[in-house]
Amino acid sequence: MDLRDYANVKANQLSGGNKRKLSVSMAMIGNPPLIFLDEPSTGVDPQAKRFMWNIVAKISTQRKQSGVIITTHSMEEAEALCTKMGIMVKGEFKCFGPATHIKDKFGTGYEVEFKIRSLSEEETASAVEDATRKQLQLPLSIANCKSFLESDGKGDLAAELDPNGLGAEFVDLEQRGVPIVPEEFLRWVFTESKGNKLIDLLESKFSECYVIEHYNNSWKIKTSRDNYSIGFLFGMMEDLKPEFDVNEYQVSQTTLEQIFNTFARMGDQPTTHNRRHTLRGRSSKRPGPAPQPSLLPPPSAVNPSQDTSLPDSRVEHE
Repeated sequence: MDLRDYANVKANQLSGGNKRKLSVSMAMIGNPPLIFLDEPSTGVDPQAKRFMWNIVAKISTQRKQSGVIITTHSMEEAEALCTKMGIMVKGEFKCFGPATHIKDKFGTGYEVEFKIRSLSEEETASAVEDATRKQLQLPLSIANCKSFLESDGKGDLAAELDPNGLGAEFVDLEQRGVPIVPEEFLRWVFTESKGNKLIDLLESKFSECYVIEHYNNSWKIKTSRDNYSIGFLFGMMEDLKPEFDVNEYQVSQTTLEQIFNTFARMGDQPTTHNRRHTLRGRSSKRPGPAPQPSLLPPPSAVNPSQDTSLPDSRVEHE
C-alpha cells in the first residue's frame, strides 16, 4: 500500500488517505476468507486509489484468496472492483447482478452527444451573400435579425434572441453598442438550426427526449429506451450525419449512477414518465436531490448464473 515511508509514524498522525490505506492493509492480513470494506478509497488521491483497487482486485478476482464485500456510493469504484453488485434503498435490495445485467434490465434510456460541424470561411461568405439577397439588412440589429429569421421560417430561433435565450450574446452586444458581425450570426443560425432539426427528429422517435447540456455546437440529449437497441441508435446517428452536418457523436447506455439515483427516487415517490424538454423555451421541473442509498457488491465467488432481487438472497464464497 506504499506505506513504508510512514513505518515509524503513529496511526493517529497519518493523513486521512493513509489511514484508509492502513485500514485496508490491516483487513487483508492473513488472507481471511471474507473481507468487509466500507468506502475504502474515500479521501485517497487518484493514483493511490487505482493502486488500492489493483490490490483488492488481485486478491478477490485473480488469486481468489478472499471474497470481498464492499459498501460504497462510488459507481466508479463499484464497476472497477465488483463482479456482482446490489443496490439497496432503505435497507432493501432493489436489484442484484453484474453491472451489464443491471444496465440492461433497469436502464431507462440512452444519452446521445453530438457536435455540429463549423462552417468554413468560404461557406460563411456564401451564407452572408445568400442572406443579404433574402433581405437581411446590414448593419445588423436584433430587430433585423428577428425579422430575417421569421421570414426564413426560423421563428423558433427568432424567439431565442432574448436576454434569457440561446442568442443572449447578440442581445448583449447590441446593448453594449458593439456591432453584430454577420458571419458570427449566420454561423450561430446554421449550428442551432441543424441541432434543433436533429432534436426534433429524435423527439419524433422517442417518447421522452430532452436536452441535458448545450453549449456552442455541442448537445447532450437524454432519450427513453422505447424498445430500441443501442445498435439501432448508433445506426440511426450514422445515417443522419450527412443530413444534419454532424461532426462527431457518441451514444451510451444509462450509467450505473443514474440507475442508482432512480432507485433512490423510487424510495420516496413514484417515478413519472412524462415527456420533458429543455430546449427553445420548453422546460419542466427536474427531479430534486434524493437521499443516497448504499451499494452492496457481493464477493466475486458468487455464482454468475444467480440473479435475484429478493432481500434475503444469500452470498456464497470460497
